[in-house]
Amino acid sequence: MHYRKDISGLRAVAVVLVLLFHGRLAAFPSGFVGVDVFFVISGYLITSIIQAQLLRGTFSLADFYVRRLWRIQVALLAVVLATLLITLAFYLPLDFKAYLRSAIHTVSFTSNDYFAHATTAYAATDSQVLPLLHTWSLAIEWQWYLVLPLWLMLLHRFISPRQGRLVVACVTLLAAVMAMLVVHSEGSSAYFLFTPRVFEFLFGACVALFSPGRPTPDARLPVNALGMLSLLAIVAIAMVPGVIDHYPNGYAIAVCAASAGVIAVGARERSWVARALSWRLPEFLGDISYSLYLWHWPIFATIRYLGVPEYASVLLACYALTLACAYLSYRYIEQPYRKRHPGLLKSLLWLAVLPLLLLSALYGVADRLHFMPGRFGYDMVRIDRALDRYTPPNRQRCIQSSGPRMADMSGCMLGDRQASRAALMIGDSYSNQSWNFIDVLARDAGIAVTAVATPSCLAFPHLTMQGWWKMSDAQYQVCVDHVQSDYQRIAAGHYRYVIIGENWLYYDPDSIVSAMGDERSVPAGHARLEAAVRHALDLIVGAGATPVLIESPAPVPDNYEVCFYRHFKLRLPAQSNTCAVHPAHDAAATWLEGMFARLKASYPALVLIDPKDAQCTGGSCLSAVDGVPVYRDVGHLSDYASYRLGEIYLQRKGDPLKQTAMKP
Repeated sequence: MHYRKDISGLRAVAVVLVLLFHGRLAAFPSGFVGVDVFFVISGYLITSIIQAQLLRGTFSLADFYVRRLWRIQVALLAVVLATLLITLAFYLPLDFKAYLRSAIHTVSFTSNDYFAHATTAYAATDSQVLPLLHTWSLAIEWQWYLVLPLWLMLLHRFISPRQGRLVVACVTLLAAVMAMLVVHSEGSSAYFLFTPRVFEFLFGACVALFSPGRPTPDARLPVNALGMLSLLAIVAIAMVPGVIDHYPNGYAIAVCAASAGVIAVGARERSWVARALSWRLPEFLGDISYSLYLWHWPIFATIRYLGVPEYASVLLACYALTLACAYLSYRYIEQPYRKRHPGLLKSLLWLAVLPLLLLSALYGVADRLHFMPGRFGYDMVRIDRALDRYTPPNRQRCIQSSGPRMADMSGCMLGDRQASRAALMIGDSYSNQSWNFIDVLARDAGIAVTAVATPSCLAFPHLTMQGWWKMSDAQYQVCVDHVQSDYQRIAAGHYRYVIIGENWLYYDPDSIVSAMGDERSVPAGHARLEAAVRHALDLIVGAGATPVLIESPAPVPDNYEVCFYRHFKLRLPAQSNTCAVHPAHDAAATWLEGMFARLKASYPALVLIDPKDAQCTGGSCLSAVDGVPVYRDVGHLSDYASYRLGEIYLQRKGDPLKQTAMKP
């Protein structure tokens, strides 16, 4: 295939946008669209190569996969090895576990699906320290390679080239529409999925199939204007904030159309856009763009995991290290190994099967060793044992994110399991953080508690959060169904107490709706929430049960995990009072305090349990209990802290469940 310098230059634009975005440069808040440009380029190049070989009768599916394996996998495996050594040195046990799982999915071409389920969102805080997060795009690339050659072979065999072009154009339009539907139903997870990305490759495929061979060298003004405007459109969209919301979206279509325009016009070698992209610097950066993409993210993820302040000098050092690693990788890994062509079975064995087996074996060994907390000293071993010992064994079973509410809840018990007095505990994942807390109180009061939860779900009838966080339409319906099932159980009158734990401090009132399509605003969300809580309390009291609401602990301070664990990671002496925690005093917390006060006045039987009564003294709150962190992530209490705060609460306040039971 004719080498085009302008496409290398377009690769340079794409990778530079991604690097600027990951460096958090404010001028390019949407530089991630560079990945979309890569997908269009891939669609164009791979379709062009396969189509040309099909027309000549020289296409070999086995040879295609061998070339792709040696082009992509060798450098990728070098990055996996480097990140393995880094995470072994610096990543805490649970984070090392997450890394190994991501590495296994990376070498098996499924990391996009893994990160879709393992992360909050692509640009979320908890995603920024995952060394292999960027491999999601390579997984999609491989999934595209599995589909495209077979599809083009079928088109070539059974229909004419003209009919084939028409089919590809129609499928491109359908794929774009499907992408919008998938994003609507799957929420932020759609960013990582293959189906919403197919149309991006197909934009490039359309350029390849509709281009009438190598064009003549003339370039008229309209063509030049189209090429330059297309290139400027890509850069301009990368500078627009908020593009990532519900992505891929209309912006993705615009980026892909602009990329296709640049490729089509750039085929005219004398066009302005071709000349601009063919300069030596863009061409060089484009040549090493794959290695730049591979190596930059582990560098940024590592400094963020270690809590290194991102001063300008640090960012410049990261970019310099990225450039050095990328050049060495290109020069000594990419270039030599792309020329090696053993058979398909040997290539798969060495570049896919063997790495997968080795990583799986390493995961098994590390799992048996609890992911080696001893790497960080005895205190980390003690913390790891405490966290592991108090992890609720029924968490995975009793937090349901899909399907109907389980019929058999016998395995979801807390408190005194043999007691005759029964309670039901419901809520979202923030109710789960209180399971050990309630377990302590329920054992003391002689109550058997059945605890179930639904992530991201407000446990009140006719109320949910639409479009919040990862709240897809499917999850919206799961929430509605689970809440309806829970209140049917309550209405049956089997429970002495109904305990509700919720995400009070973190919920978004602008997302709270009573039905799909409700107008949304902060005042409307507040009004709906309070009305729904009152309705729930009426149902609970009407069923003869005592309602219990668990308020929120003190909010997690910014960078808590970095603050608490930094001295372990860097092997430094521990410092006290470095992770200050304070109760929330913002407008949302004030409104919630007012709501709880109004509810208590209206429902005298209501029991309000505030974990801050155990966590906080005055204006200062515990960030650790017995040297064990109070929080397990960016929002939830650790299970050990939940248990210990329950004990402290009993000492300070007594048992509200026992006190309520003693009242006439």
